[in-house]
Order: sequence, then structure tokens, then C-alpha cells
Amino acid sequence: DRLGVFFSHQWVSFLAPDPDRKQLAAMKASVNALQQRHARAVEKIYVWVDYFSIPQANEASKLQAISSLPVYVSLLDVFVI
Repeated sequence: DRLGVFFSHQWVSFLAPDPDRKQLAAMKASVNALQQRHARAVEKIYVWVDYFSIPQANEASKLQAISSLPVYVSLLDVFVI
């Protein structure tokens, strides 16, 4: 009865993905809405976020992770952009 959620978002600055935490607030609101919509306890919602789920420092690892995105998307229940 778990719910897997894939979040993807565009970086809004060259130095940080979400410096004003607006996208974080939107992701939290989305999780709350999904919790209600799917009648799941928040502890049963698993979140995958591209920024911290894809290596950022090592270019080779980053490219390998990006090429595996279709697998992650196929295993999760909800895709949020």
C-alpha cells in the first residue's frame, strides 16, 4: 500500500536548485494532496526527487543516472513536474 512519487523540477538559479524553497513548498503541498487523494499515511509515501537522487558532482555518474530515469518512472505511481 505504498505510493511512489517522482518529482522533477527545473533549477531556478545557477547556484542552487531552489534557493527560495518555493519548489519545496510546492512538493510538500503535492505530497499532502496525494496523501488525501490516495488515502495513504504519509509514512507510506516514498518520494524520488531528481536533484538529490541523481549525482551532481560526477559527470559520468550523472549521465548514467539520467539514462536510468525511464526505469525509475516505470516503477513509481505518480509523476509530478
